[in-house]
Amino acid sequence: MDRFLAMQVFTSVVDAGSFTLAARRLKLSNAAVSTLVRNLEGHLGVRLINRTTRRMHLTDDGAAYYERCRRILAQVEETESALARSRTQPQGLLRVDLPTAFGRLYFIPALPEFLEQHPDLQITVTMTDRRVDLIEAGIDAAVRTGDLEESTLVARRVYEARYVACASPAFIARYGEPESPRDLTRFRCLGFYSLNTEQVSPWRFERDGASHTHEPDGRININSADALVEAALYGEGIIYLLDISVSRAINARQLVPLLPDWTTPTVPWSVIYPQTRHLSAKVRAFTDFVAAMFPLPGPGEAFTASSQGKGRQQIDKTDRTL
Repeated sequence: MDRFLAMQVFTSVVDAGSFTLAARRLKLSNAAVSTLVRNLEGHLGVRLINRTTRRMHLTDDGAAYYERCRRILAQVEETESALARSRTQPQGLLRVDLPTAFGRLYFIPALPEFLEQHPDLQITVTMTDRRVDLIEAGIDAAVRTGDLEESTLVARRVYEARYVACASPAFIARYGEPESPRDLTRFRCLGFYSLNTEQVSPWRFERDGASHTHEPDGRININSADALVEAALYGEGIIYLLDISVSRAINARQLVPLLPDWTTPTVPWSVIYPQTRHLSAKVRAFTDFVAAMFPLPGPGEAFTASSQGKGRQQIDKTDRTL
């Protein structure tokens, strides 16, 4: 017996005051309605309705059970309505994970606009340069760099970041600047230590079909892009990071790009989220907002997602299953 259906039929009979009228409203046969109520009484072991050929009335047990059924059915309806709204209107708690530099420099300043657009959302932001298991950590969506392989996730590529070698004007005034990547061996180079690979990332350059890989000397290696930028600002050496981490300092002339005639590798940036049959409105709102932020603003531009990308080349931002 479908107890939930039986509860619905029972309350409908009480509300209608008649088995026949309840059957008509529910588009069921009179026999089906009578059978469901009778089976419900058998399951509960009590009589709920006293009925004669002319009238029916609730027993004391039936009246008590009716009130509880009404509350239960109302709660179920409210829950279903809330879930339906969550698919169309962003609401509830949104948990996101961001790379440190992107979160600090770009998303946090844009956060007031995001919440103003979606006033029914709460947001918890974690920032780390280490990859987190979204499902295990309970993360709704994240921004990730590099190629992504998790088959249970959906990715929306939003940007192609490029590596930049740069140093402070004070460092260049004191030590000069390299004319080619091979000259980097004569300079103090600050390495980025990746917690994902547990290695210092190599520096790669290309020009006219020739390529060169530089391995930092290993004297100073740091696992934080923010800390490397701070070290470079203090004139401690040359750094090699993605443009997202250094572009604001370069535009503010606090750092100077080096080896401009050489090209460097690009790294894809994507918004990812667990694959589900129905994408919640809050995750869709986050992915749309982050996608609209690229290309990222310079230091003198406002942090508004709606203004980004106008008149600039955009990349394909289609959601794809990994």
